[in-house]
Amino acid sequence: MPGKKFQITWLILIFVGCLVFSTPAFAQEGEPDQPVVHAVLFYSPTCPHCHEAINNVMIPLMEQYGERLAVIGIDVSTEAGSYLFGEATVYYETPENRQGVPTLIVEDTVLVSTMEIENEFPGIIEATLAAGGNRWPDFPGLAELVAEAMVTPDANQEETAVPTETPTTALETAVPIPPSVVEKSTTVPEESSVQPLESIDTTSMAEVEAAPPADPVGFALGWLVLLGLLAVLIIAVWQLGGNWHAVTQADTSLAEKSGRNIGMWALIVIGLVVSGYLAYVEMTQVKAVCGPVGECNIVQSSPYAQIASIPIAVLGLLFYLAVAGLWLLQRIDRVRHMVLLTLVALTIVGTLFSLYLTLLELLVIGAICMWCLTSAVVTGLLCLLVVTGVVKRP
Repeated sequence: MPGKKFQITWLILIFVGCLVFSTPAFAQEGEPDQPVVHAVLFYSPTCPHCHEAINNVMIPLMEQYGERLAVIGIDVSTEAGSYLFGEATVYYETPENRQGVPTLIVEDTVLVSTMEIENEFPGIIEATLAAGGNRWPDFPGLAELVAEAMVTPDANQEETAVPTETPTTALETAVPIPPSVVEKSTTVPEESSVQPLESIDTTSMAEVEAAPPADPVGFALGWLVLLGLLAVLIIAVWQLGGNWHAVTQADTSLAEKSGRNIGMWALIVIGLVVSGYLAYVEMTQVKAVCGPVGECNIVQSSPYAQIASIPIAVLGLLFYLAVAGLWLLQRIDRVRHMVLLTLVALTIVGTLFSLYLTLLELLVIGAICMWCLTSAVVTGLLCLLVVTGVVKRP
């Protein structure tokens, strides 16, 4: 009998032990914490590419990974955000041609532009999670920002300020992502200071861009270029209308004077340089060198800088390459007439498109890009050289 009581006692103890250690509290303590990917996104409210990166890349990734993805967004248009961005570029030795937004920093990896973030960040997330997660980047100033954003003080104690070397309170520029990161903190400042990523007002971008700084010199040049393009189109219509019968004849060609040939190649080279530089700026999303007149970065970051996701500058580059190829081909007798007609049509369409883009700068975007005006002038002059050079072969 005593032996049977002993067995029953042990069975009861084992059963109670199983109940205790199978409770959620013990189960959570026994389970390792899930890995988390930590990253910092530098952005600007007036940067369409930043809004594209946030809406089309970051938010879908937030929804996919939940609390396994923690990102702090820092607005570089503020004093503190600009300071932190400068600290990060120095710390990671970021080349000057890559110091633009959006910039995403994941530990020691720096991704610049929406394209790099979209193409590389998902793979980095998977690799980092598989490796057990990562820490916040180490550039100066960020540790204080994270500490201030994540600290949860005792309800019975007064909050103590976290020391920071930034010129203003860093939290004024921080947007913790995902929202769960913010919800875990009881010291989140007012809503305008720290907010979930979804609450960034992307619709206000057009209002901000609608009022660029005053630029009377740039606008005066823009209107002069616009009038010049109109004059070129009038001359082209007048020239082709008066010589239409000759233009349609198979024995028509372009005058092969040395001055015209040199002028054509000089304009083509200038056009290739300008459009190539703007294509580089658009593809890498770095800050363009604008000079004292105009606000080319406002123009390049506007929604009108692309057509069907293709940068206008890339189309310009293709235009100048096509003109160069046709100018060479028009020397071949068997294709001379067809090439002539194509070259005339292409340069006229290019001039019309340049006129449209200049009107956008003056009336819609409200900013002038000197690179764009240069390209417009080059296109108009190419058209003028082509349509005034149509002659009947002897």
